[in-house]
Amino acid sequence: MKMKNIYLSMLTAATLGMGLSTTAAQAEDLSIGGDLGVASQYVWRGVPQTASKPAVQGDVGASLGGLSAGVWFSNAYGSTAPQFGGRDVVEFDWTLDYSGSIADSGVDYSVGYIGYTYLYDSAANFSEVNAGLSYGPVSLTGYYTVKDSKNKWYLKGDTWVDLGASTTVAGYDVSGTVSYAKWKKDAVNRAVVGGLDMFKSGINLVTLGVSKEMKAGDVAFTPSLTATIPVIKKASDGNRYIYGAAVTNEFVAAVNFAY
Repeated sequence: MKMKNIYLSMLTAATLGMGLSTTAAQAEDLSIGGDLGVASQYVWRGVPQTASKPAVQGDVGASLGGLSAGVWFSNAYGSTAPQFGGRDVVEFDWTLDYSGSIADSGVDYSVGYIGYTYLYDSAANFSEVNAGLSYGPVSLTGYYTVKDSKNKWYLKGDTWVDLGASTTVAGYDVSGTVSYAKWKKDAVNRAVVGGLDMFKSGINLVTLGVSKEMKAGDVAFTPSLTATIPVIKKASDGNRYIYGAAVTNEFVAAVNFAY
């Protein structure tokens, strides 16, 4: 099945800008950085991408004032294209983001673009635009697919919205996200067959995470544990579906090293 995972994690989406974002109030200096890590598996928006196999993931990017650009990468699912001999697909997510603050309000905002590209499965390439607001520990971010993938797995008009909250407890960073999806209706590519609807709009997913930045000498690293819990109503076969894939509770253990 040609799918990508997640959790930018945000793994969802949070790892895309790790260590790279700046606010409008910061000095207008060019900053370059990134991170590299290993995860027990790769899960994107509740959908496993590596069939429970480990994933090597990382990003590199640059920021200047409120503008940042970068690329995030991970190994993903096995390619089904005969010419690639069962090689693992490598995902590259290209990001462009502008963020800032609304004066004297305590509200931060961001707008951005993500281009999802897949080495050895270019038919799955697609793009999203996003916009978000945050106030203190609470954030709201929406993602909108702007172009169909060639394989029609991702369709223009798909909308994903994350409502998140984060805090620090006893030195640990703790976060939770509730995700809503509204799927583009398509009687050909998303047909309901035998009463089986694999694209139910509504609250689809709950994501919980905990992490802690640590140091060993001059090396900074961050272990994390993430749980994704599908909550969308079950389909007629008793399964829950996200992006047309049957999903269950998943756990991801990871460690990231900043550079």
